[in-house]
Amino acid sequence: MFAEVVSKALRAEELFDQVFLRDASGRLTYVVRSALSSEARDAIRAGAEGLAPWVDTEMPLATPEELFDAELGDDLPGFPEFIKSDAFTGYVRLVERRLVGQDWLRPPQDPIAGVPPITVFASHKGGVGRSTALAVSAAALSKAGYNVLVVDLDLEAPGLGAMLLEKLPAYGTLDYFVETGLGEVDDAFIGEVVASSELAEGGQIHVAPAVGAKSDANPQNVLGKIARAYIERVDDSGRAITFLDRTRKLVTRLCALNRYDAVFIDARAGLNEATAAAILGLGAEILLFGVDTPQTFAGYRYFLAHLQRFRPEASDENDWRYRLRMVQARAQANTTSEPNFRTHAFDMFSDTVYDEEEGIEEEAFNFDYDDVNAPHYAWPIAEDPNYSEFDPFARGEQLAEHTFDRAFGRFIRNLRDMIGLTS
Repeated sequence: MFAEVVSKALRAEELFDQVFLRDASGRLTYVVRSALSSEARDAIRAGAEGLAPWVDTEMPLATPEELFDAELGDDLPGFPEFIKSDAFTGYVRLVERRLVGQDWLRPPQDPIAGVPPITVFASHKGGVGRSTALAVSAAALSKAGYNVLVVDLDLEAPGLGAMLLEKLPAYGTLDYFVETGLGEVDDAFIGEVVASSELAEGGQIHVAPAVGAKSDANPQNVLGKIARAYIERVDDSGRAITFLDRTRKLVTRLCALNRYDAVFIDARAGLNEATAAAILGLGAEILLFGVDTPQTFAGYRYFLAHLQRFRPEASDENDWRYRLRMVQARAQANTTSEPNFRTHAFDMFSDTVYDEEEGIEEEAFNFDYDDVNAPHYAWPIAEDPNYSEFDPFARGEQLAEHTFDRAFGRFIRNLRDMIGLTS
């Protein structure tokens, strides 16, 4: 409704020169970045009067200087937002201000220079075997002689430490984020965030668990640390250092400790701030785990629809959309399970990040239903009762190739191909 008010007061080209600002409480202000006539200003003020509390009726329009925010005067702040409603249909430019979740407003980052291929294991909901698949894959690569770094970013449901380590390092990733919310940490601290897994064979598995030995010995402090882990720090120049920034730095510094062939990240389930850092912040291959239920595709649809805002140019060599891949967890042993999942995934991607085939088809991000290289063409992990309770220290056979090959064999072969470990 506010866009309708503004659009009636301005010429079409003026509308997109300015910016809608939504503050942390959800209240809107129209940011004037170029000269507007007094008639247009008066019309916007008059039209905004009936839109409280969703519009700041005391200051429905303001300049960047009046808002004490010079960034609002930058070229192309925010992102294009498509509105479709009875009142207004079209694009406007929107800047969001959030107390939390600011990393979700940043476009997908390019890969980190100088580190091995990174793969993020993500899921909309827990309980789909995401962490189990990561642990089995790390063990399989170590048996083949590769060195793998595993980083647990699931701070609120930590599990990889208990899965892969009998002896925890002094600190975990939770401690890293709490400490870097206050200032930088030294190399000695980083060295105590990671430990070598006793389950490795041939190659190494180094694990940075969410919770380290010191927190494990003082469990009453863990919830307080989680509450502080996401707090942003401001550096000497006034720039906010977000959770995403600190995640990139953590991975970079951990990779400097040893030679790794692959980095696996266990992401927080859902649409948490830590999820944004893992999925958007690392320039990684993103594996989206799910089972064939409506909840899976509803949740991922919200995520992918948000990512449409960052649709790259056709000439972009680092098109982040090619790094997405669905994984079908608990796939059933029948002829319809995989096609049904693929159909639902195809519909979801077609409704969100796939391009419509317009112009030069070769430049469009679009795939046939049966294209095995398409993000919607899921890698299946078969339902297997041997992994309903995963405890590789108590049940060593769970990491034996003849046991895991039935459920995870195709997945691991696809994973190795994707990150280039085919020899």
